[in-house]
Amino acid sequence: MQLKLTSKERLVLYGLARYPGLSDIDLASNIGVDRSTIFKSKRKFRDWKLIKLLNVPSGEAVGAEILTSVFVKYNPTAPFEVRKGSPSYQNWVNYPNCVSHIATDTDSVSTFYSRSLTDFRVNFDPIIDEYYRNDFVEDIHYFHYPFQVSSYSADAALAVDGLFDLTRSDLSGEIIPPKAALTEDSRLTEKDKLTLYAFVKYPMLSDLELSRRTGISRPTISGKRTKFFQSGLLTREAYVDWQKICCELMSFYHVRIRHGHDREDLSQVYQAFRRIGAPLYSYLQPGEIFGAFLSTGYPDLKNRMDKELRALSVQGLIEERPMLVIMPLTEIKASKIDYSPMVAKMLDVSKEI
Repeated sequence: MQLKLTSKERLVLYGLARYPGLSDIDLASNIGVDRSTIFKSKRKFRDWKLIKLLNVPSGEAVGAEILTSVFVKYNPTAPFEVRKGSPSYQNWVNYPNCVSHIATDTDSVSTFYSRSLTDFRVNFDPIIDEYYRNDFVEDIHYFHYPFQVSSYSADAALAVDGLFDLTRSDLSGEIIPPKAALTEDSRLTEKDKLTLYAFVKYPMLSDLELSRRTGISRPTISGKRTKFFQSGLLTREAYVDWQKICCELMSFYHVRIRHGHDREDLSQVYQAFRRIGAPLYSYLQPGEIFGAFLSTGYPDLKNRMDKELRALSVQGLIEERPMLVIMPLTEIKASKIDYSPMVAKMLDVSKEI
C-alpha cells in the first residue's frame, strides 16, 4: 500500500532531496517549513524507510576509470526466484564493485565501478558465464562510461517536484562535470582512505562518532569532510524508495546520439529524456546517455516518449530507438544501492569500523 504524504511532508521530502547536506535550520529556511515539521517528517520517513541520504564517491576518489551499466533480459524460465537461489546470483549482488542492482522477473539493471575495462571483465565475466550456463540470460548489453569524459546528474529533487506538482523555483539543473584523475600530489593517504570509507559507510554519523570508530581525531575528521565534499570526491545524494509513495513505472534507458554531434546536441537529447518522465539520474558521455526516470502509467510514458523521439529524429540527433527497460514498481523483486564495499575494496581498506 502506498503511503499518503501531506503537502508539508512532500515539501520536506523535496527539501531532503534538493538539499541533502543542510541542517534542519537551513532546510527550514530554504523550503519554508518550520523546524518542528521537518523533525516530525524525518522521523516518519525513517520509520517508513522512505529515504536515505548517501555519501557517493566519485570515480577519481577510489581510483576507478569506468562506470559500467549492465542491462539483462532473462529467459521466461528464469524468474527472480529461480535466479535468486543460485550461487551466481549471490556472487553478482555481493560483488563489491556492483554498487546498484534492481531486478524484476524479466529484467535487471546494474552499475559497476572498475579500475579498467579489463578489471571489469576479469571479475564479471565468470559471473555472467555462470548465468549463461544456467540458461538464465536471453539478452545482455554493456555500456561503459569512462569517468574522465562522463558527466553525471542526480535528479531526485526534480522527480519529487514533478510527481507532486510542487513547481518549485529553486530546482537545480546542475550536472557534475568530468574530473581528472588524481595526481601524485593529491593521492589519498591511508588516513584519507579510512576516513572516506567511513563517510560512505556511515553517512548519517557525526564527526565525533566517526572519530570513535576510526581512531582518527575529530578535528581531522571534520577537516577531511570539508576537503572531500569541496573537491567533489564525495557528493551528498538522496535515495528515495519510490515504491512506497507514488508512480507505476521506473524506466531505464540508453540512447546513442548521431555521429558528428556537439555538446549542444548532447544537451538537447538529455533535456528531451528529462521531459519524458520524472528524472532520477543521468550519465552523459560524448555519443550516448544512460539514465532513469519515473512515470505515472504506460499511456503517459508512451505518448511522451513518442513525441520526444519524433522531435529528436526530425532534428537528426538520433538514428535508432533507445534501449528501454520498463519496470512496474510493484514487480521489483530486488533493489540494492551500496557504495561502501566498493570503496573498501578499491582503496584496500581492511579495518573494520
